[in-house]
Order: sequence, then structure tokens, then C-alpha cells
Amino acid sequence: MERLIFKNKITKGLALFVILCLAACAQPAAAQTDAARRTEQSKPYTPAYEELLAPGAGAKSNADDMVVPLKPSAPSSAAVEQEASEEEAPEAPKTPPNEVFLDADEVSYGENTGLATAEGNVKITNKQVRLFAPYAEYNANTNIVDAYSDHRENVVIFSGGDKFTGKHLKYNMETRRGVLTQVSGKSEAMYMQGGTVKLMPLEDAIKQGIVNAPRKKKSSQSEDVAEWLGVTSTTCDFTNPHYRLVSKKVIVYPGKKTVIKKPKFYIGKTLIMPYPFDYIINSKKNKNAIMPIVRFDSNKGMGFGIKGPVDMGEWGELDLATVYWTNDIWEAKIGYQYEITDGLTAFAATNRLYNSDEKEILWRPNWGVKYAKSGWEAKLWWSERELVTTEMVPGYEERFNVWRKPEFLLYTPWVKDGVTGGQFRGVGIWGTYQDNRGGAGQWIDRYALGVEYNGNPTWSIGFLKPFYGARYMGYHYSEPDQNQDVSEAWFGFNYKIGAFDFNSYYFRRWVGGASPMGWDAYSENKDIYQTVGFPLPLGASWEKWYLSVTAAYNYITEEIGSMRYTITYDKHCMTWQAWYLDNRSGDEKKFGLTFFINAYPEYKLELGSDTTGANEDDF
Repeated sequence: MERLIFKNKITKGLALFVILCLAACAQPAAAQTDAARRTEQSKPYTPAYEELLAPGAGAKSNADDMVVPLKPSAPSSAAVEQEASEEEAPEAPKTPPNEVFLDADEVSYGENTGLATAEGNVKITNKQVRLFAPYAEYNANTNIVDAYSDHRENVVIFSGGDKFTGKHLKYNMETRRGVLTQVSGKSEAMYMQGGTVKLMPLEDAIKQGIVNAPRKKKSSQSEDVAEWLGVTSTTCDFTNPHYRLVSKKVIVYPGKKTVIKKPKFYIGKTLIMPYPFDYIINSKKNKNAIMPIVRFDSNKGMGFGIKGPVDMGEWGELDLATVYWTNDIWEAKIGYQYEITDGLTAFAATNRLYNSDEKEILWRPNWGVKYAKSGWEAKLWWSERELVTTEMVPGYEERFNVWRKPEFLLYTPWVKDGVTGGQFRGVGIWGTYQDNRGGAGQWIDRYALGVEYNGNPTWSIGFLKPFYGARYMGYHYSEPDQNQDVSEAWFGFNYKIGAFDFNSYYFRRWVGGASPMGWDAYSENKDIYQTVGFPLPLGASWEKWYLSVTAAYNYITEEIGSMRYTITYDKHCMTWQAWYLDNRSGDEKKFGLTFFINAYPEYKLELGSDTTGANEDDF
């Protein structure tokens, strides 16, 4: 049985006094009239007093906690007698009711109509939602809430951690179906406004074709979905946001994710691009969010493209990217991921990438499974013609086509070192490989064991903030008498002098032995990197301009291997970065334009960036 609990500002002591007086005057249950029959029950810390109202019209609630069984209308005498006889028999245990709590400055309840009227600071809650409004009506017969705004306050509903604000809400507390008009809301760091929101259980959304049926077993907890029509979305809290995503439809999975269906991307009032995929808002997928790609590479020319995810619901995620370069080169990436179980994911991808050393463009597939849980990481995978880029010295890179058949990687959890302020983890690798250089045409077995260490302590040396790290890997090959030991170490400081920011660090690599392959043949290295940055006196008070320059000097070749120049424009809610990289040792030039939303700094939404690892390519 569902129960409605009223709360208002009248003291509990006065309510108990009224209840006891009326109970003393009450007739036996079988002889009472329909309107006068009442029974008082008392339980420690959980009072459950039945409704005490004058016959007929509604009356204001006079207790701090009043529990009212929801009945369509007052019972007849026959029903009362039947109910009394049933109460004599022992009752079977019942499921705790989904109580509806109604709190306001003033609450009225009509027994004959089943209608509760609440005015002033109205709060209505149950297990699923919390609702706030200046005025609301709750119908006990239909379980429907009608909540209204006024000239000062809007209707606010919280569901699964997401917040929706609107002018009028009609919502069924039992079926969890409802409609909210003239809506604004917030999901993660995203502000959204406009249109109408339809709230419904997941089952309804599946029947209406709004979402796909889940492939996993149904959760014991109820799930809700919100369909939002005619939406503008942004993380900018300005009245006139600097950027916005405009969509005809948004699907909100409260507390989980928000999917903006094929939005149009505006900067100010200017349409930048209509996006062909869905924008997914949550902490795991923003790193693959919608973005155009703008790049320059001296080997390929100017590049323009787009990348982003396609949400496939419970069936995984498809990531797509494509770029066309002015030297008549077209590159693309297609990747698919499917979560088998918690922490275990299957993946498959094929990338059409250009190898500037070999002057060839090929499709390069890879597939496998990966595991990440409780700090452990593992990956078992196969690849064909994988494009691996290795930086031999600063500013000079070599590219290889690599086959893995297969490779298994294992990383242990990080273990903190209380003495140095750093942390350690172990690394294990086993695989069978082939590349287009070195031992071309041969399959080489390789296994490796190693350890990694890094430190970024909280203490400082004066104005110097240190950081440091080290890595050791011992490689063993199936070729006789061929092993390779690679040790690396680095340390540096971050510091500030006046308005200038500095980053200085030294890198050293020691190599013993050799590899029969080309792609993992490491060489001795000794480099120093120096970065200096400073703010520029440009823009409004809420805008920030910043210029930084990084130089990499190689002690072995005794030359500056590379120079990087970056100018950053922070426009309150979003940041633009234009960078230019001059790889002098390899005679290569690169340019990129990076854009990211400040609400997600850990997941930069890039138009182009060279912040890739040793095995990554241009986009």
C-alpha cells in the first residue's frame, strides 16, 4: 500500500493532543459512520497515524508527520465491517510502501477527492525523485503530481543525479512517467535549456524506440530515461554562451550519461559544423567527443577532417575519424569496443594510415581484448602492418610496419614508495613479431620484464617543484645471443620567476645489446628540455592569453633537435591552442589547432595535436 506523508510547520505536540482527544471520542469500528471511523496506531520513531479530518471538505494538516493511506474514496459501512474482520486475522508480511513525502508551508487534503494541495516551498519526494515547486497538487487516486512555477521560482526535479528545471510538471509518482515544459537542466558539467522533457521508465523508452534494449540482465534497481526535445547545450555559464550544441533531441540516462543526438556546433551565433554523430556526455567517453581535425604536416600537406563516437547503446561504441590532406592523401580510423564484463573489453579496429618513410598508404587492422580493474592492466592483441613511430633522438623519427601475432602485455598496480614520494609498477611483455625493417620476413619471438617508477612529490626545494622517473626493460629474443637492456631516467623542476613559468628536465637512456628488429632497436640518448611560458596582456578580464616555447637539445649530436611554439587563448569556458613544431633533426614541420572545453580539462577535445605516444600517429 502506498502512503502519503504530509509535513508542515505546526508542532508535533499539538497534533498528538488533537489525535488523542478525537480517538477518545471515537465509536467502535463496526458502528462508526464512513466519515468518522479512525484508528490510531503508534510505533516508536516511525509514527503512522491514519488521517484525522472533518467529514466532507478538505482540512489543513495539523501534524508534523501525517501518514495517509491512499484511498480512491471514503469506504462504505460494509467495507468497514469487512476490513475489521480481516484485521482480526494475522496479516502476511508486506513490502514496505513507496512512501510519497509532501512538505510545504501549507498543505490541504480533501478526503472525498483524494487531492492534496501544497503551497509555499513545496517538496515532494519518494525513492526515485525529489521535486521542488512554489505550488503543487497531488492526486492520491491517480498518484499524479501537477507542479507549477510562479514569477519567482521554477519547478525543479532531481532524478539520478541530474537536475531539470521548468515551468510546469505533470508526473506520476508510481509509473515514473511525466512531462516538464520550458526546461533547463544540468548533466555532468553541461548546461542545457529549451524544449520539453518526457520522463519515463527504461521499459517505456525501449517500447517507443527511444533507446535500444539492454543486452545485460535487468538490474534490480529501476532505471529511468528522459527524452528532451529542442535543446541547446553548453558548459559555458554566461547568458550568451561562447559555444553551444543545438539538437532536436537529447536522451538523458539519469546519473549515467547524456546523449545529444547529431547536434550542430556553434561558436557564438556562427554555425561551425553539423555533427553527423551523437555527442556523449560522461567521464569515460568525452575523450572521444565530437571535433573537427585541422592539421599541417610537411609530408602530407594541410589536413581537414572530423572524428567522434557513434553510441551503440549496450552493444558497444564505434569510433570514427577521417582526414583529407592536400597532397591527395586520405586517412581514416574505424574502431569498435564491446564490454564483455566489468573490466574486460573486446576491441577491433582498422586504420588507413600513410607511412611517409615508405611513401605508402595501407589499411592496418588490429583486434584483441583488454582488461583493466583494481590497478591491473592487461592486453592480448593481434595487428597487421601497424604503423609504429619511434623517436630515435629529439626531432628525428622513424616509421615501421609491424605485425603482432599476438602480443600480451601485463601491468601490475602502482605501489607507492613512502620514502621518495614516488610509485612503482611491474611490466611484462610476450609476443611474436615481424616488421618491414631489421629482420624483415622473419617472425621473432620476444619477451620482456621490467619496472617503471615515477615521482611527483608534494615537497619543494625552495621555489623548485621537482619531478622524476625511471624505467628498465630487459628484452630477450628468439635469435641466438641477441638481447637488449634499456634503462631510462629523467628528472626536472617546475618553477616560477615573476610572471614567467619554467619547466626544465634532463633525460638519459642507456642501451646494452641489440634487437634483431628495427622498430624496437633503441639507441643511447642524452637530452635536455627547456620550456618557458608567460601570459600576454590581451583580452578582457575573463580572457587569458599565454605563449610558451620549448626547445629540445641533444648532447650526443650537440644540436637543438626540435622547437615547439604554442599560443593559448582561454575564453572562460573553452580554450584554443595553436602550436607549431619544427623537428630540425628530421627536417619535418607540423602545425596543429587544439580546442578543448575547460569543464573537461583531462579530456582535451582536439582538432589536432602531437601529444601522442611512441606508437601513435597524426590523429
